[in-house]
Amino acid sequence: MDLKCKKMNCKFNNSCACMSKAININKLCECATFEKSNNLDKKQHQDISRDMFEVAPEIHPFRHNKNLSIECSAECLFNEHGICKANGISVMNGKNSGVCITNIEP
Repeated sequence: MDLKCKKMNCKFNNSCACMSKAININKLCECATFEKSNNLDKKQHQDISRDMFEVAPEIHPFRHNKNLSIECSAECLFNEHGICKANGISVMNGKNSGVCITNIEP
């Protein structure tokens, strides 16, 4: 499972890769796992809108974890009985939390 996140102020964000062990997408396609970080490190200050490039994330065990399940409540083609079956998801910066843009309405 490839987890990409542009919610740079999330405590689970590591250079646009999600480090959370569990992801939950709610009915509005928002990332309910989002937790605002009070201590942003240098990588989290990256200005995606200005640079338009991602900093290559460090290799970590969650990036392509095939056993990771993503709970999903959204009406989405990839939602099978509350579990996301996509090969990966991308979360973009939303107003209050991240928004899953992998969502495809059935």
